Amino acid sequence: MSAKEEDSLRVLHVLMQPTRLKIVRLLMDSHRPLYAAEIATKIGADIRTVAFHLATLAESGLVEEEYAEIEKAKHSAVGMRQAKFFRVTPKAKETINRLSESS
Repeated sequence: MSAKEEDSLRVLHVLMQPTRLKIVRLLMDSHRPLYAAEIATKIGADIRTVAFHLATLAESGLVEEEYAEIEKAKHSAVGMRQAKFFRVTPKAKETINRLSESS
């Protein structure tokens, strides 16, 4: 088995988990990167669960993360705060498209 085939199998194994697949599909449909709390709300999952799955997806090269500012709370004296945002990688898009074509 080639290295590329092994990587494809690893990616498929990661995506077999329903929550991870929901996260990837949500990020693919989003027109902007999302942060973990947004993702958790949109898929109806606990933030800790989402954070765990995002880490697995990032480790597998299916999502990328970046820090960006988010708005402060209206009653907060602190300025803008940072959050980690996620977006899918080309590798994720290619894998999902291949899966969609084969079904």
